[in-house]
Amino acid sequence: MKHLIKLLSLIVFLLVFSCATFREGNVSYQKIEPSAGAKKSISFVVTGQVKLNENQPVPQNANALGSWANVVKAEFTASSLFSDVKNNEKSTDLSVDINIQNNGQFSQGLSIITGLTLYLFPSSATDEFVVEATFKNKSGKEIAKIQKRDSVSTWSHLSLIFVYPFKSLSNEVYKCQKDLINSVLVEANAKGVLK
Repeated sequence: MKHLIKLLSLIVFLLVFSCATFREGNVSYQKIEPSAGAKKSISFVVTGQVKLNENQPVPQNANALGSWANVVKAEFTASSLFSDVKNNEKSTDLSVDINIQNNGQFSQGLSIITGLTLYLFPSSATDEFVVEATFKNKSGKEIAKIQKRDSVSTWSHLSLIFVYPFKSLSNEVYKCQKDLINSVLVEANAKGVLK
């Protein structure tokens, strides 16, 4: 009985960690040079939808939106472009509505086959993130709209257990989030939107 439990534990361990995630890399992290002069305060609101295959989009769950909001807050603050960064407040010089569209693609049939063959037969899933940032001035007038996109693909196969520590889903999605938000800030700063 003890050996059976060990064997089952090993199989579960191998199956859980037999996937790796790779980025398409449409955007990359860039250093932002803050402009001279007085900095403005900014408020942000993050909304989002998830669309799986050809289904209708549905609102993203609170955990996903919270993760994006944390990245937005961290990147906006670290950029040194603003005097203050607030979440969903009206008393700032600028505001930005950030909409995240997560377009997911996967084959349910291949996923089932991968599971039934204990990950000997590979399958994959792709998440494309489309970030649309709408910047507004203090009176609420739209001053710029910036759209960026990148994607991550997750492959599931038994041999990928050796790649998982370096290419886990959570790490690759976090890097993708940071790079997308950074890319929005770089373009907004280059266009003079933040002045």
